[in-house]
Amino acid sequence: MVNIRLFGVRKALMLLGAGWVMAPAAAAAQGLEDQIRSITGTGSVFTSVTHTEVDRGSSTDSTTEPSLGVSGNVAGELNSGANNLQLQYGGSLETSRDLPSGDQTENSAIRGAARFTYFDPTQPVDFNLGHTVQSVRNNTGFVVDPANYDTRNELTAGAGVRVYPGELSYLRLSAQAGQSFGGGTLNDDRSETLSGQFVRRLDERSEGSLNASRSWSETTDYDLTIDTVQVVYQRRTESGFLRGGVGQSQGTTEFRDGGDIDSDAVTGFLERGWQTDEATTRFRYERRLSDSAAELSLNEQPVFGFLEDTVRTHDLVVSDSVLVSHDTRNLCDACTFGVGLEASVLESELTGATTHEYRGRIGLGIQLTGIERVYFDYDWQADAGENGDVIQEQVHRFTMGWSRLLAENTTFGVELFQSYLNSRLDRPDEDEYALRFVLTRGFSLQGVR
Repeated sequence: MVNIRLFGVRKALMLLGAGWVMAPAAAAAQGLEDQIRSITGTGSVFTSVTHTEVDRGSSTDSTTEPSLGVSGNVAGELNSGANNLQLQYGGSLETSRDLPSGDQTENSAIRGAARFTYFDPTQPVDFNLGHTVQSVRNNTGFVVDPANYDTRNELTAGAGVRVYPGELSYLRLSAQAGQSFGGGTLNDDRSETLSGQFVRRLDERSEGSLNASRSWSETTDYDLTIDTVQVVYQRRTESGFLRGGVGQSQGTTEFRDGGDIDSDAVTGFLERGWQTDEATTRFRYERRLSDSAAELSLNEQPVFGFLEDTVRTHDLVVSDSVLVSHDTRNLCDACTFGVGLEASVLESELTGATTHEYRGRIGLGIQLTGIERVYFDYDWQADAGENGDVIQEQVHRFTMGWSRLLAENTTFGVELFQSYLNSRLDRPDEDEYALRFVLTRGFSLQGVR
């Protein structure tokens, strides 16, 4: 009876939060022209030729496919009073024909995220809604064509209530829920989190807090409960922010076929950000006890400048991760430059296995003239085994392009894509090369009031 009542209370809180969100969301949709801070988008038609080589050891299989397709991107941030919406999405649909056999195939890919929040310091209630669409490489490993990954959608919603016992402190009680949607096992994860947060302002720039939460998550194989307590300090600086916390997490895993496992770990994080009009730098270290289902209801803000190309869902793990990113327009007068690195160590509480995951990106854009631009992007992802020093599987992706403005908001471009998959596992190496001609129509709204 206890579990039934707890789940009933949690679902009621989630429905209450969803109902409250609709009112500010509807208000945010009115008078759009007075609320846009920035929003950009593009729509493209393209034709390309793709050549793929698969190394079988004693022989190499190769295919060449011409194709036609469409693609689009949209990104932006909208503000209206206490309402804030951030989003970044991209997708493509491509039809290709294999030259030797004449077989025709269609590939599609989409990824991105959106985050809506309502927060008014003068009101006791706040809300949030979120959506993320990701590529998942659970069963495929890395692939040279991202369209061959499985796709998972995540929906999250939550609400919080703040009580002010004094001028310098407040207590926030909140509920958050998340659900994943996808094929096979990707469709079966959900979680809910109830949390309490006591915050006290220390001075004009800093505050400390005591946070406690309980998360419930369900997967096809087990149910999981995680209790977490953390002490957190954060400070706004003239150049950015500083945040840090330390605490303890305890988890209980109950398997569908019987049996259970208890886990505990010291958890915490340290995050520092620097921001100017021309550059943004971020460092974050985090240690946590969680699984992919429980993470659905953690109410985390996506890092829109460093969204993952692919992810791997995992069971209950103790994870240590480090993220460093830097984006700047100071490299030269006509340049934009960005770089990011992340490394993670995941130790399973259920099997004892340890894995290492790495990823990185480099992006450079140069405005040659008022109507011509060249750009280069590099993305890298890798998985390593127990010790982390031997890469078991990795994929490198290079993009080089040139574009020319034909008319206002209309460009023509040429792009060269190269992907290299290297594996020490029982699978062949693959290389892929694609040459693409693109006609793009775009729009941009900046600082509209």
